[in-house]
Amino acid sequence: MQLLIIVLVSAVSCRNAVTDTNITDRGDHASRFKITDCGSFKKLVVLNPWQESTQTSFTYYLVNNNIIAPDTLPSNQIIRVPVRRIVCMSTTHLAMINELGMSDAIVGISGKNLVYNPALREKIRNDIVQDVGYESNLNKELIVSLRPDLLMAYGIDPSSAGYLAKLKEMGINIMYNADYLEETPLARAEWIKVFGALFNKEKQADSIYNSLADNYMRICDSVNTSVMPKPKVLSGGPWEDVWYIAPMNSYAIRLIADGGGDYIFKDIFAGNSKPYPVESVFVKALDADIWLNPGAAKSLDELFNFDYRLEKLPVTTSGSVFNCNNRLSPDGGNDYFESAVIHPDILLRDVASILHPEIFPDHHLKYYRKLQ
Repeated sequence: MQLLIIVLVSAVSCRNAVTDTNITDRGDHASRFKITDCGSFKKLVVLNPWQESTQTSFTYYLVNNNIIAPDTLPSNQIIRVPVRRIVCMSTTHLAMINELGMSDAIVGISGKNLVYNPALREKIRNDIVQDVGYESNLNKELIVSLRPDLLMAYGIDPSSAGYLAKLKEMGINIMYNADYLEETPLARAEWIKVFGALFNKEKQADSIYNSLADNYMRICDSVNTSVMPKPKVLSGGPWEDVWYIAPMNSYAIRLIADGGGDYIFKDIFAGNSKPYPVESVFVKALDADIWLNPGAAKSLDELFNFDYRLEKLPVTTSGSVFNCNNRLSPDGGNDYFESAVIHPDILLRDVASILHPEIFPDHHLKYYRKLQ
């Protein structure tokens, strides 16, 4: 029988468990979590896990299964690791778990039609993985019956704490994940370190992150250290006479900047996308050389059905429109919102090859497609 180790809280100061790399020097470090190694356990703090939040944090203590937790740790904040059974509320969580080779730990997901991974969809079809519902429509009884060690949640606003409170009362361990709020691709990808800590695979998670970060920066350097002109880029699309403009400090636009593009709304910095009248966007769009991420359209005809005036833009007449829906499941799950989060280097190569095909003549687009 394995000996249980009784842990005493020592006076030794905790130390940051985040690995230093050349990436952090460029300001691409994740800002929504912090992992601290306290010797006998790890302290995980998730910061501001919903939009517009500025002073919200959740603290979790990761304690090995074969260890008696110190009495000083709040029992309702302890997560036993390695996690063996997990329910995930976002497809990005699925991708990171899969990258660590731990997909067999997934017992529940939210929104089966959103899943792209073929192996996971097969498990869903065979009822090995259950769809537990979404937000306020969560099937609480089903979740409890799955006996998860952890439910990985995310919240758009504080109301999510309300519908998850009942689950906590029913004994479900809940942890917030704020990866989607990180502003850079590398910061989002760094959340794999959180999963590494949850599954006791820290070294593997660090190795994965360091490798993709190095690849990412090499691509970024290759297109941003040259003297070639940067194409002007339009992003997003109209929705009911409103065009939501992504700010310069957002995930999608950072990819454009790192890929060697000149975003036509580069003067906008904000916490969220900003609504603009379609007509005012058209005026600036006349100068665009490339159009990325134009909504849900799979073809130019679908795009023009949203607004017939789009057909007259120079960027559409030149055929320079690309969308991030090249990998779709039969049910509509988009791998851009799944595995791309842990492969930002491949995603950046897609964007960079669209903007600078002369640098990447042999690259085949993975997440993007040219609309015909």
